[in-house]
Amino acid sequence: MNLIKQLGRVATAASTLALAACSTGGKSPSGFLANYKQLDAGYGTADAVSSYVKPAADLRKYDSVIIDPVTTVVASPGISFAVTDQLAAYLGDSLRRQTTGELKVVSMPGPSTLRIRTALTDVIEDRKVGRAVTTVHAGARARLSGNLGSATIATFVSNVSFEGEILDSVTGERLLAITDHRLAVKREVTPATAWTTIRSRTQAGADRLHGRFNTLRAR
Repeated sequence: MNLIKQLGRVATAASTLALAACSTGGKSPSGFLANYKQLDAGYGTADAVSSYVKPAADLRKYDSVIIDPVTTVVASPGISFAVTDQLAAYLGDSLRRQTTGELKVVSMPGPSTLRIRTALTDVIEDRKVGRAVTTVHAGARARLSGNLGSATIATFVSNVSFEGEILDSVTGERLLAITDHRLAVKREVTPATAWTTIRSRTQAGADRLHGRFNTLRAR
């Protein structure tokens, strides 16, 4: 199922929970998302999907999108740029593939243009971590193949969470947002796990974001 359809389903659930005017303030533990408390009651908890949908948002007027480079925020020691770039490439490729045919991918803001921001991070609430390193992966490429081959990498991949939001490209107003801390819980990653398996799992958060967007556009 594509990202926009998944986003739509989450949006429907959010509406059922009567997400209306929400309080703002505070950043996600990774620092990537601002207005973190704008998300629903699941925010900041382990093994949870949290979301926000702007009340009465009209997404039908948008026909194009800017897809920002994927950001990674990593506090686990011993994780190379090649590993984080691999994950960023998987996520970025998924976003571009899912929007093709639905929205035109552009590089400049405009009144009918959205902006998508996404991040992968192992920094979530209640997890003891070291000093986090933030990297913006412009031109991310998947260069690694075969198996993970390392217990350190397997543990890191098992603990990666997703943060994402869709904004109006001109005003910067948030239209929807999702954090997904369930990714790690659903993974059983070992050094023998293949990178091809990690590809589909990395895309799960983007799938939810896209699905919610499709639901909102269709209503």
